[in-house]
Amino acid sequence: MFLADKKNIFSIAVVSALLGFVWFQSQGVEGGLDSWNHFLISKLSVKHPELFLDQWNKPVFTWLTFGVCQFGFEALIAFNIFCVVLSAWLLAHGLSKTSFKETWIIVPLLVFTPVLLSNIISGLTEPLNALILSFVFYLWMKNHTKSTLIVASFLPYVRTEGFVILAAIFFLVILQRKSRLLLYLLIGSLVMNIVGFIITQEPFWIITSNPYLKHELKGAFDPGNGPFLHFFNQARALFGLPLLLLFVLSNLTYLYLSIKNKKLDFKWLLPILIFWFYFIAHTLIFYWGILGSHGLTRVMAVIAPALVLSVFYFMNTCFANFKFQKQLYFIIALIVVWVGYKETGYAKPYQLNKATVKKDESQVNFIKAGEWLIENKLMNRPIIHQSPYFNVYFDKDYLDVSNSYYVWSIDKKNDWAAKGVIVIWDGFSAVREGNMPLEWLLQNPKYQELHFIEGHIKPSENVTQYDIHIFEKIEN
Repeated sequence: MFLADKKNIFSIAVVSALLGFVWFQSQGVEGGLDSWNHFLISKLSVKHPELFLDQWNKPVFTWLTFGVCQFGFEALIAFNIFCVVLSAWLLAHGLSKTSFKETWIIVPLLVFTPVLLSNIISGLTEPLNALILSFVFYLWMKNHTKSTLIVASFLPYVRTEGFVILAAIFFLVILQRKSRLLLYLLIGSLVMNIVGFIITQEPFWIITSNPYLKHELKGAFDPGNGPFLHFFNQARALFGLPLLLLFVLSNLTYLYLSIKNKKLDFKWLLPILIFWFYFIAHTLIFYWGILGSHGLTRVMAVIAPALVLSVFYFMNTCFANFKFQKQLYFIIALIVVWVGYKETGYAKPYQLNKATVKKDESQVNFIKAGEWLIENKLMNRPIIHQSPYFNVYFDKDYLDVSNSYYVWSIDKKNDWAAKGVIVIWDGFSAVREGNMPLEWLLQNPKYQELHFIEGHIKPSENVTQYDIHIFEKIEN
């Protein structure tokens, strides 16, 4: 056991150093606008307490990150790195206390699963969800069934898909014939609903405050649908070919052993069930075009612990009698790390002049716009725009209308915006998210254009994507 822990610690140290290089070599962040929005909601929740219950940001995420975010966005990245490293440690350490050997390999396999690696340098909720799921697996390994169910019951308030993970656990508990324990899966929702009811007076807060359900019921947002095989076609890029092949073999081996021995190994079955429940649920949601699904592949980072744990069970079962077992594990670890770099396109640690996470080109002109406003002593005006990054960079509060708010709040039929406000229109987010045509501002006599920043890049599909126009409202 002591030797196993030493190997685990060494593995954690090596992988942490590699992640440190990924962070150091990053010029931007993953997750797009969502990363900046998550940061803003967590940071501003201190000033606007209602945000602690925001179900888009997810309450558990907000509660755990609001303090972190007071120290800036880099602190949130550090938090996400910590979540992923701790996830790997929980799985490796938990398995080392059992009969399994070479548990250190869990660490590089998990951290360098491409879809997880490519979403660590971000403000996203996926790393925290991976950590909570890893803790669920850790408790499951130690046969703490009640604690497993209680912790799992809070997963929907880290990410909404947690309900799908609960469905997988529900199914397994039924298979175990322990239905009397199912009530523990309700604890998280009961606690959250009671808190929500006390604060908002909504008796079914977990339903009525869920943004995806509200938009779906109102038909207010239609992201469209996609092909049924969307996530299947992306599987190689998401999980890397080595892990993908090992996972398929894990499924087939488990099925074979279950038929042969007529006995289900529930520790092995849990990660398999969670993976497939989650994967198929997202496949169907995107195929049906419901619940605001855009077919984003990053959501699969959540089930990286399930995939890796299933792969590890397979390797320990099938490689146990191999003469060169340790060498084989080392080779597999090296291959997975190499594939992780390859699939993400990240720079290797020795490529110090090459970026891992590329910068977001849309931010270049927003910084220029903010600097122009400061230079012309206009930044103290209410700034209306559609860029959460702008709010982070220039410390604006989008919930304080005397400070800033988003373009989508401008009522084009009954414009209530005050005289003197500044509007920043950009060719991407103001159009896509803000629903604001440039022509409406240019042809409106109540608005005067003050400044134009031409796009430094001219994408063929949208040559005005990086253009920025700055307007002032000159009359009510």
